[in-house]
Amino acid sequence: MRQLQAVRHGDPRAVLALVDVDDPPLRPDEIRIACSAVGLNFLDVMLCRGTYPAQPPPPVTPGVEVAGRVVEAGAGVDLRVGDAVLACPTMPAGALGERVVVKASLAVAVPVDADPLQLAALPVNYQTAWFSLRRAQVTGGETVLVHAGAGGVGIAATQLATAWGARVICTAGGPRKTRLCVEQGADVAIDYTDQDFVARVQDLTDGRGVDIVLDPVGGDVFGRSLQCLAFEGRIVPIGAAGGPPDPVDPLALTAANVSVVGLSWGSMYPYRRPDEVRAVYGELISMLGDRVRPVLDRVVDLAGTPDALGDLEARRTIGKIVVRPEGVV
Repeated sequence: MRQLQAVRHGDPRAVLALVDVDDPPLRPDEIRIACSAVGLNFLDVMLCRGTYPAQPPPPVTPGVEVAGRVVEAGAGVDLRVGDAVLACPTMPAGALGERVVVKASLAVAVPVDADPLQLAALPVNYQTAWFSLRRAQVTGGETVLVHAGAGGVGIAATQLATAWGARVICTAGGPRKTRLCVEQGADVAIDYTDQDFVARVQDLTDGRGVDIVLDPVGGDVFGRSLQCLAFEGRIVPIGAAGGPPDPVDPLALTAANVSVVGLSWGSMYPYRRPDEVRAVYGELISMLGDRVRPVLDRVVDLAGTPDALGDLEARRTIGKIVVRPEGVV
C-alpha cells in the first residue's frame, strides 16, 4: 500500500515522501481500516519536525484521526468487516496512507451514511473542545475567550460553548478569520494583528474579565490571557502552536484567585476514559449539521499533504484540512 512517511525530522514539505510498504500484520485486538478521510492537525507538523512531546523516532507516518471502513478484524474484537468507523491511530503508525491498523478500543462505529470528511474533523478538534469546556465547568451565561478562533479547535469550541449557552469572544488574525468566527457563533471577534486583545477583552467585559480562556497558542499569549480572567476564572492551555507558554508564578494565580486547568485529550482520554469518549462521539455525531458544523479549509490527496501541512504551520488555513487518500476500498 501507499503511505506518507517522514524518514527524518524537518519541514513536512522536505521530509514527507510517498512510499510503498507492506500491510503490517494484524493482532487479535486490532482492526485494519481503509482510510476514507484523514484529518490534519498541528501535531502532524510537530511529528515531522521532531518537536512533539511524545516524539517517536523516524520513520513516522502522521495522521491521528481517520474515518473509513473495516477491511480486516482481529479475532478478539466486536467490529466486523464493512463497519464504518472513526478512529485515532497511535504513532508512529498514523493514518496518512491507504490503510492503517489501530487497536479496536480506539475506534468507534459510526453511521454508514455519515460524511467521512465531516467525521474526520471530530476527534482531535471537537473532543478537545468538548473536554476543555467541561473541565473548565462552563455554564450558561459565562463568557469564554477562545484564541485561534478560526482554527479547527477554535471553531469547535465556539460552536459548543454557544450551544451550551455561553457568550464567546474569539481572537483571530485578519478580517477574513474574524468574520468566520462570528459566522460560527462568536459574539465578538478580535483581530489580534490590529488590536491588543487584553485591552479589548477588558473593554468588552467592563473590566470584569472572562470566566474561561481556551488557549491553543501558548507563547506570550498564555501569560497575557491571565490578565483577561475574571475572579475565579479558569484558563485551559490546550496547545503551543506559538511556542512554549511563559512560566507562571503559582502565587500570582493565588493572588488573582484564578486556575490553570490542564487538558491533553489525545494522550489520555481515549485510554483512561474510553467509555466517556465513546459517549461524546455519540453526542457530537447527533449534533452534526446542526450545532456541530466542521469547517473544511480544503480536501487534498496524499501527494498534496506536505504543502497543506506547510500552510497549516504558517497559519494560512481556516478550519480543517482533510486528506482523501487514493485507492480507498
